[in-house]
Amino acid sequence: MRTRFTWAVSACLLAQAPAPAQAINATYARQLDRSGCTQLSEAQGCDIHKSRAENAKAGFVAPAAARPATNALGFSVSNMDLQADPRRDFVRYASGTWSDRTQIPASEGDVGRFGELAHQLDERLLRIIRDASRQRAAVGTPVQQVGDFYRAASDLQRRDALGLKPIEATLKAIEGARLDDPAELARMSARLQLGSVASPIANVDVGPDFRNNQVNALAIGPGVQALNRDEYLQPESEALRRLYLGHMMKVLSALSEAPRQAWDHASTVLAMETELARAQMTAEQGRDPKFMDNHLSLDEVQAMVPALDLRALLSALGMPAATTVIAPDLGGLKGVQAVWGQRSLEERRTLLRWHVLSSQAAALGQPWRGLAQSFNLQRNGLSQAAPLDVDIERLMGVVLPHPLSRLYVQRHFTEQTRQEISEMVGHIRDEFAERLRLNPWLDDATRAAALDKLSRVDILVGHPAEGDWIDHSGVQIRADDHFGNLQRLREFRLRRQLAKLGQPVKQERFAAPGNTTPISVNAAYNPQTNGIDITAAIVQPPFYTPGADAAVNYCTMGAVIGHEITHGFDSFGRQFGPAGNLRDWWTPQAASAFQLRADMLVKQYSEVEILPGLMHNGSQTVTENTADLGGITLAHAALRRSLKAKPQAPIDGLNADQRCFVAWSQLWAYKARPERLRMLVSIDYHAISTLRASLPLRNLDAFHEAFGIREGDPMWRAPNQRVRIW
Repeated sequence: MRTRFTWAVSACLLAQAPAPAQAINATYARQLDRSGCTQLSEAQGCDIHKSRAENAKAGFVAPAAARPATNALGFSVSNMDLQADPRRDFVRYASGTWSDRTQIPASEGDVGRFGELAHQLDERLLRIIRDASRQRAAVGTPVQQVGDFYRAASDLQRRDALGLKPIEATLKAIEGARLDDPAELARMSARLQLGSVASPIANVDVGPDFRNNQVNALAIGPGVQALNRDEYLQPESEALRRLYLGHMMKVLSALSEAPRQAWDHASTVLAMETELARAQMTAEQGRDPKFMDNHLSLDEVQAMVPALDLRALLSALGMPAATTVIAPDLGGLKGVQAVWGQRSLEERRTLLRWHVLSSQAAALGQPWRGLAQSFNLQRNGLSQAAPLDVDIERLMGVVLPHPLSRLYVQRHFTEQTRQEISEMVGHIRDEFAERLRLNPWLDDATRAAALDKLSRVDILVGHPAEGDWIDHSGVQIRADDHFGNLQRLREFRLRRQLAKLGQPVKQERFAAPGNTTPISVNAAYNPQTNGIDITAAIVQPPFYTPGADAAVNYCTMGAVIGHEITHGFDSFGRQFGPAGNLRDWWTPQAASAFQLRADMLVKQYSEVEILPGLMHNGSQTVTENTADLGGITLAHAALRRSLKAKPQAPIDGLNADQRCFVAWSQLWAYKARPERLRMLVSIDYHAISTLRASLPLRNLDAFHEAFGIREGDPMWRAPNQRVRIW
């Protein structure tokens, strides 16, 4: 089930989008080799091996023999394939040995450096959680809530004994509701949004207005479906739709429906969800703030969806009837009317029953939990589920993010780390400012505005200030009520968000579960605050290694910082001014020059075939690709500046430039199952990690110089085709 509707957008480093599994928090980035995965390479079909003599003849000196393999997450020569030629396949050269020795876990769709760090994080968090579960702490404290949540979720015997009881009242309400009455349909939608994260009918959210981020605005959007939009529509997702149809029939049969009845109901659900999905905005439209910036009166929105009483919807959520509404997805709202205004009463009930079953199955006992797990495994090409305690830990990171994060920070984050990263932030920011001053295609007016915006980017490291943690102490967490715990936490989060309507905007940092909380392996830029959160969980190997040489740390953590700063000046972020409001501060000439370069980047990525017949979508990923290019460009330039006074001697046979680019590439070492790749290409705003390992580098003159890459080499990109933006 897709997550809560929102129109606010953050740009982030996350290697890949969360997978549609029970626990979404730690499914970071995780192409067919002999073990059943596809090894993606830009140099497919090439002879990627050359002798050391040939390398030396071309002007490249290979590093000394690799050290024994190590499990350390940081940069290591032992990850490299020293027999590979970096001019032919740089990904293989930088991470070939890692790829050879690394297998995708049976319970995962992919594996990568993000994923490896996430698994280390799992272990640390589980130790914290188990420690908390053995204590009897004061009610409402993080230790009590974390410990009791874990005990309740681990009690499978009780969950199995309850069966469908936790959702019986909602299912009964659906059967008795007059769903053809606009007010009653609205009240049902509110009930489902409060109880299951999101409603399949319509959803309400509150957040800063794009045009004025000092105002909390009301937004109304369409309902959500179990699959991603394109999975309902694209021919290549036909197998998934058949799998989904079969899954629905199994669940409905477990409810004692006859085979024919189960088929009819499942077919109805699929048809209705497909119609709703077809009307909704595309992934690319979801990255266009002007497309989503639709200010309408409540009456104007109501006229679009007469089948749904919007005033009754807001009232049921405890909200006033706002004068102005933002409707980010106008097409999606028209789809709401087309489906919920025309389908029969029984068809409406069928879809709502399915939504309740599918969205809550993971929290129930058997057979419902097992059926949901089986579908997720098949959907993602997996042979094994994650251990129960890992599932619980990842779920807790979503529903109890700050209580768990507080315990993590106390044990694993130091003030010294914050100071070291903050110092690097200053160096990268200074480098960006210098490049803005010297940028040849910016005119003076746009240059001045860009420098002003950069000076106001607010970058925080680690976790919120002491008084800014979100207080969950008022939420009752019981050791014997897993389903109730989830319901209360979900309702707390939604009501807390909706209560902001009409209130002054207060910036909440490190607050987006699975994205910017301190236990998220990530960093993220928010254009509406012109701010960057660098989480406590990411400032460790492979992203930051205390004591490592400058080349490694600049071109990993420094590149992360540069990536996020660049988001303020990419195709999306550049549409927001220094104060975080949607406004055009570019002259037409500067905007045209930027777009020319962004279009070149789109073309580069769109030429890559991920799987046979599956092309990469350069338009969908252009903002993240721009940030990757900016990140490594800024990091390498800052590295060179830092080494002017004290050059770095070669280490492991690699000079500073070479170590920089290998360290960057190793960050994105990656293997994935075909199912995972297909889904990511469909929904993710990031390029596949293996592309991130080399495509940005091929736009840098310094990369070509460092490895002696010449015209005719597969890694060569002609100078006039190299994209230089920031």
